[in-house]
Amino acid sequence: MYFLIDYENVTGLGMRGTEYLLPGDHVIVFYSGSVPNMEARHLQNIKDANCSFTVYKLLKAHKNALDFYIATKAGEIFGAGYEGIIIIVSKDAGFHAVRDFWATHSKPSRRVVLGESIEKSILLAGEKHPRTEKLQRLLKNADIGNFYSAYQETQKLKGILQEAFAGTQYIERTGEMEEILKQGSSPKVIYLDTLRRFGRKDGLVVYNTLKNCLGTPPKNPSKKTS
Repeated sequence: MYFLIDYENVTGLGMRGTEYLLPGDHVIVFYSGSVPNMEARHLQNIKDANCSFTVYKLLKAHKNALDFYIATKAGEIFGAGYEGIIIIVSKDAGFHAVRDFWATHSKPSRRVVLGESIEKSILLAGEKHPRTEKLQRLLKNADIGNFYSAYQETQKLKGILQEAFAGTQYIERTGEMEEILKQGSSPKVIYLDTLRRFGRKDGLVVYNTLKNCLGTPPKNPSKKTS
């Protein structure tokens, strides 16, 4: 996708989401001498993404000059045959006209999406990609009380595991044990996952310790009951 950034308008908040850029993206920043700086983390994220990156600095101050730059660039991109989404990152309502023009007078494949930041624009674009799904999860509102209850349970489990495996060769791998217990839907699943990660010999040791340190120890699925 193309990201046309009205940087003078959105500044740093508009750059939120640079960590979700992909190698196939094109980032074009339009800025003026009044806002010449950007947080280094965003520039580094752009570099790490290995995407296309271009900047245009305002040559001469005029009313809405950068807006005309951006609208002109959008026309140039589509005119060159691009059949995809152009995102304009700006809070300026004037870009609604650009969006509506292309929605009315061009192919459905050519769309202009408006958003106040890179991350919000990615969501609005509705791209079918793992980055969209990840952003949907991260930006979804969550109940603070429920989150805190789950957080307390996690901290309690961390403490139990740290105490149970203190002084053993497995102490550095208690994070994996957390994953095993959280993802395990049954004692059998927990048992098999433990053996898969630790091997049969060490896995049995770890599993038996997990049984003893949990409130309701699961039965060892490898043993048949009469």
